[in-house]
Amino acid sequence: MTGQLSLFDQKPELGGPQDDLVQPLEPIGLLKDRPDAKLPDLVPASASLELNRHYETRAVHIGRILTTLNEKLANDETITRDEIGQQLSMTRALTDGTMNVMRRMGMVDPKTRITPFGSLVLAHSPYLDDSGLLWLLHYLLASDAELVLWSNLFNAALHDREQVSIQEITEFFRPLEGRWSEKTIKDKIPSEVNGIFKTYTEALFSRLTLVHKIDTGSYQSFWNTGVIPPYIWLSIILAYRDRYYPGASALEIPLIVRANYSPGRILRQNEATVRRVLDELHNAGLLTVETRSGLDQVRFKREFTWLSAAARHLRGEGEP
Repeated sequence: MTGQLSLFDQKPELGGPQDDLVQPLEPIGLLKDRPDAKLPDLVPASASLELNRHYETRAVHIGRILTTLNEKLANDETITRDEIGQQLSMTRALTDGTMNVMRRMGMVDPKTRITPFGSLVLAHSPYLDDSGLLWLLHYLLASDAELVLWSNLFNAALHDREQVSIQEITEFFRPLEGRWSEKTIKDKIPSEVNGIFKTYTEALFSRLTLVHKIDTGSYQSFWNTGVIPPYIWLSIILAYRDRYYPGASALEIPLIVRANYSPGRILRQNEATVRRVLDELHNAGLLTVETRSGLDQVRFKREFTWLSAAARHLRGEGEP
């Protein structure tokens, strides 16, 4: 069929090296751990209010785009967003929204090329149906303070309440007037947040059961909804370190459990669960938990990166 691509190859021929596991995360300079930090303090100067262009993010679109970009990489070719949309019969807004999300998840780079992480996903979970991968993708988006709405829905707006409406969320972001106009807050936030919620209730992240739609514009959030695989926990903790404490050889456990944009907070896991996971990672030799002499921290091992830990999970190398 002219102009149409097959959905996926079962075992795609990747254009890039599968063992290239170096993909740094951009550090986010933010004084997020101040005890008196309010919402405006948690928004970096470079933050964006819009990301998904009001659309929910769907696995089928991500998979098709990764396939297209990988084919271009294999042939040493480039492709624009407009060309991707035309080739896959997607509107410009849907293409932009999906590509924006993929870039923030680390699957594509600013020049619209597939990354090592994107190649890894395409090779081992082309349908994006691996639950561990979905937890990692959720964290990469919802812990990114530069994504004002996506991150602070989970970091703040849903943190202390179980049920919330889009109207209440719009009011929650009112303190950001000044950074953005009242009209922008009023007009764009409801549509953008609706697309985010649909991503969790109907599309990419629905199997995580983090959010449930109660009624039109009304949602309920949950804690401890699933078992997260050990290598994905390690990948997420290292991503947190790289983003907010770049170069740190150790982190205090309370920061991992409950600090702004932390794994415990964004994954919506209680302290007992996080500490149990850290003990499991310690026993498996993936990091070191230090609790003697007044310490309460984890120390990292140099041989692991967020991407290499994710690769171990996706390649099915077994539970540690």
